[in-house]
Amino acid sequence: MKFLIPLILLLSTSAFAQQSYIPFAKPLEKKGYQLSLSGNYWKSDKRIDREGTKTDFPEGESFTRIDSDINGILGVAKNFQIGAGAKFRTNQMKVTDSNGEVINANTTGPESISLSGLFAFEPVNRIQFAFEGAYKFRPYTDKEIDLTNYDRADIVHGEKGNEYNIGLAVSYTSASKNYLSMRGGFRDPGTEISNEIYYQAEAVMGWKQIALVAGVDGVVSMKDDPYTDDPLNKPAYNRGNSEMYHGINREYMAPYAGFNVAVGKNWRAEFRGSQVISGRSTDTGTSFGITLAYRKETAPEQLLDSKFKTYDIEATVSKVSEKKNFVEIDKGISSEVYKGMRVDLFEFDYLGGNVLVARGIVMQVRVDSAIVKISTRFNPKKEIKQGLIARMSSK
Repeated sequence: MKFLIPLILLLSTSAFAQQSYIPFAKPLEKKGYQLSLSGNYWKSDKRIDREGTKTDFPEGESFTRIDSDINGILGVAKNFQIGAGAKFRTNQMKVTDSNGEVINANTTGPESISLSGLFAFEPVNRIQFAFEGAYKFRPYTDKEIDLTNYDRADIVHGEKGNEYNIGLAVSYTSASKNYLSMRGGFRDPGTEISNEIYYQAEAVMGWKQIALVAGVDGVVSMKDDPYTDDPLNKPAYNRGNSEMYHGINREYMAPYAGFNVAVGKNWRAEFRGSQVISGRSTDTGTSFGITLAYRKETAPEQLLDSKFKTYDIEATVSKVSEKKNFVEIDKGISSEVYKGMRVDLFEFDYLGGNVLVARGIVMQVRVDSAIVKISTRFNPKKEIKQGLIARMSSK
């Protein structure tokens, strides 16, 4: 793990890094796209039955899972994105049969193909809401078994049937680029499995190149498994020594922590460690994951700057309030500035560079001046100060 320290220091020196963290409710810009590759390793340490009773794995037995994902997202409209992905899975079990013989069992192959969508609303006071949904097709079929006679090495690959979910995401972004993101909703995880409510919440301390992440995710069963009151007649599958699949009314809670590193203009790496600490019809255990993502979109300041020629009024910031939430500009009614007009504040370096610093709304207008309330800060490192260029459009 020592190699990560110099790697992080090296990556964090990038002067033009892409955003290190993407909030749950933030969509891609129109025509933007993201491609990602993820890997996750899980190892169980205890089983939890449907009553919530924990049982240690016998000495010499184990269950591990390795998931690999490839995903793509496309911004199809200003506030709408769609995605598609595929998951590849390997389950490995070491079990002991009734004769004391150790059996090494595994299954490897595609786990699912998925489609997803996210529709976001315009941010309000640094808070953004979005509807999200996904559908997951499982291309495999696990075999039902006769508990009196079956092949112990022929183990399950996952849940039975296809899955879909629909929910709401919300994200808060502070002026200093720290974040609080939450999501939750309804999920139908498959055939002959209870519907459930999924949830996830995370807090992020963010910088331009690095973000520290801590959160929790999990599910709460709606307890409508068709075999809740008749568990002995539930179809049987070779789950080996794990409670991970085909359980009754599963629930779990998993705190996690990690960090993101932004590299160059488009790359981002995410590292996560997670621990399932409680639940029913599941295992407790630890997982470690890594994601490498390539995200291509035009930053908000670049989008607005590219429309520079659409501005037909230009002014200068002449005064700034003590808390820097109001500014006065040196143009007013005589220059066709009106109340409610949107104002974009730029820092101009006289070498052709324009950096979008903030956006505001005209609150009061005089003949040759106007008061602007700052509504959005695009670059916290740039000061709201006298001399900034205020650009507006009267169209």
